[in-house]
Amino acid sequence: MIQSAPRDNRDAVTIRRRRNDDAPALFELVNEDGFQRTAALRGPFASCEEFTSWLDGLASRKIEITGSVDGAVAGFGGLYVLEGRLDHSCWIWLGVREKSRQRGIGAALLQTLIAAADVLAGMRRIQLTVFADNETAIRLYGKFGFEIEGRHRRFLRRGDQFLDAFTMARLLAGAPLTNAERLQEIQRLKPLWSAA
Repeated sequence: MIQSAPRDNRDAVTIRRRRNDDAPALFELVNEDGFQRTAALRGPFASCEEFTSWLDGLASRKIEITGSVDGAVAGFGGLYVLEGRLDHSCWIWLGVREKSRQRGIGAALLQTLIAAADVLAGMRRIQLTVFADNETAIRLYGKFGFEIEGRHRRFLRRGDQFLDAFTMARLLAGAPLTNAERLQEIQRLKPLWSAA
């Protein structure tokens, strides 16, 4: 587990690896109206079992974490490593409960996923897809170095209208960590890694 201290009217967030008993809280998160409107690529899941089966099948190499406040799951982050000639890349997926937004949970999850991508998974590229009207998420990703690489027109249907989406990416090409720094980060992040 990784614990962040509260600051600037932000909650203390506990980041830990996703567990099986998180499924009901995550099922509620992805089925919330706000998540469906701002981040979901598919309609609501019919059951917790359907959601868990879908999530478990996303990738063989992944890091999935939750962000909790006062013991309650408030957010989710997933990092999914691509295969073959794209194995230097991963995509991420992030969601925060409606009642917990604007409290630093998304930033804590994203910061942890970026560190894990660099240190644990050795990724050189992190990518994501974000709806063009989700300005809050676009700002958050921008603060962490993600840049818009392209626009997907009529990407998704929302009701009877089509919605554009952006592909955003962050290239991890910074100065390499020293062996001591890498070891320290590996020890801090090791509980989050789930290798298949």
